[in-house]
Amino acid sequence: MKNLTDEIAHLSRLLRVGLGMRGATLGDQLRRGGRLLPKQIRAAAKRLAAAETVIGAPKLAKQLDIQGLAKDYRDCVLYLERVSQGRYHPLWWRIASWVALAIVIVAAFAAMIFYPN
Repeated sequence: MKNLTDEIAHLSRLLRVGLGMRGATLGDQLRRGGRLLPKQIRAAAKRLAAAETVIGAPKLAKQLDIQGLAKDYRDCVLYLERVSQGRYHPLWWRIASWVALAIVIVAAFAAMIFYPN
């Protein structure tokens, strides 16, 4: 069960870093910002959150579907890695885009001032 606990903690960190979901546990994070996830990923994350509460009880933990939870974990991690790659860019890229936007705006104003017709 140690491995499953580590996987759930990793998923929780990905949700915090990638989507900004706050909360002490995976369940708390899903209650606060689960609507940011697609339906299939949200359902998989909810199954992992339910397993997180059961892990502490050894008799109940034996009843968990480990292969199903591993598949849910893989699905969630793949989605969150794709989201974080597509959503966040390095700092230099963001600065360069703002500089380019500023140059375009200044050029547009200069064209309006020097060529009014």
